[in-house]
Amino acid sequence: MYGLYRTVRDRLRRYLMASETLTVDGLTGASTLTVADSDSFGFEGLIDEYPTVVLMDNETTGERTDTGILGAELINVDSVDGPTINLASNLTGDWLTSKISTVTRAPAGVTVRQVVIGDLEVINIFPTICVVPANKTREWYTLSGTWETMNIDFMIYVQHGNTELATIDLLKITDVVEWILMSNLHLAPQGSTDLTNITSRAIVPNVDYGIVQKGSTFLKAAKVTWTGEVYITREYLHGQNPYY
Repeated sequence: MYGLYRTVRDRLRRYLMASETLTVDGLTGASTLTVADSDSFGFEGLIDEYPTVVLMDNETTGERTDTGILGAELINVDSVDGPTINLASNLTGDWLTSKISTVTRAPAGVTVRQVVIGDLEVINIFPTICVVPANKTREWYTLSGTWETMNIDFMIYVQHGNTELATIDLLKITDVVEWILMSNLHLAPQGSTDLTNITSRAIVPNVDYGIVQKGSTFLKAAKVTWTGEVYITREYLHGQNPYY
């Protein structure tokens, strides 16, 4: 079970939190950014659907405002090529390597601070996504393997003094998470099998919204429930981990 949750956590981190430090100054009017490796930004489906990234440096506060992030620049990615990130428009500010400038994915204009396997009690920075085990059922399919139906809850928490802005950010992050989960997780098994995609009928059957309290703080929250059938090879029953 842990292998599945680790895989889901790591993929959400890669899709939602990809970040690289600039290796060349990004100056006003430039249409490209240079980093050591742009592979983490190279998922074309995500670029097409959610192309926004944010540029920040060591003077950026990260405070969310009505128009973006204080001291940062939001801009869309057009494509990536090796160490180069091609932008859909020109930069409006200077982003210097001397100020440790970074480019970070910000789907729908919102940054996700962390994705963890855990619960709200250990979370102190927001927005955060918690991957929470729900339940699984098992049904034998053949002598060589079994189908397991997995249910995973993705708890999304947003904190902001402006409740309308917090709600908007929550809706945006929830839309992105749901889009990723509905795109199928494509979990590859280990063992003697020819299957290359072992999730079947993966859906998001429901999304719930509400407010939760952490100490004296009230957080906007959403629960995205993912249900999928995962094929487990027989080797799993002899101690091998079926997930990459």
